[in-house]
Parts: sequence; C-alpha cells; structure tokens
Amino acid sequence: MSLILTAVVAGESKADSSTMQSEVADDFTSLRSALHDRLAGQAEAQTALEDYIARPEEHRDTLIEGLRQTGATQDPDVLRLALKVMQRIDPEGSANGNYVLDPV
Repeated sequence: MSLILTAVVAGESKADSSTMQSEVADDFTSLRSALHDRLAGQAEAQTALEDYIARPEEHRDTLIEGLRQTGATQDPDVLRLALKVMQRIDPEGSANGNYVLDPV
C-alpha cells in the first residue's frame, strides 16, 4: 500500500515540475490510469485519489479503503507501475531497496 501512495504523491509532485522527464510523466500517467480503472464505480475513492495530494490526511483512509476493496493493492500491474514511477524518480533509493512490491 505504501508503495502505491508514495508513487502517487511523488509522481504528482513531479508532474508539477517543468523538469519532469517524459518517461516519468508517461509512467505516472499509466499508474493514475490503472488506479482510475481499478476504482471504477467507487466515486468516493476516485475523488480521494484526485484530492489525496492536496490533503493526504483527509483523504488517505478513503483512498486506502477503495484501493483495498477493488483489489488494487494486490494488482501486479498497479504495483509494477508504482515501482516503475519510484525507480525513475528516485533511482538511488530504488537501488537501496527503499521501494518494494508490497501487496496487502
């Protein structure tokens, strides 16, 4: 779960940066798309995903619940995309094992 949430925050913060590499942007777009697909039919969780960056404490529980209910936390594609975002944003941290696939 923490890998997905970390990738959402990191990807969104980099998306606001003019220096964001196109590969990171593409990977983050793919991650967000996969999460939106997984959260289909869960309007509250989709809103929580969109609002998580601005107010994580307020939306964290709703987002986590939606991710768990829809199986996103165990979806290998979602987890791989989240890991890929973090590997591109923080290659040193990734090499040190800071980001691991963590299905819950």
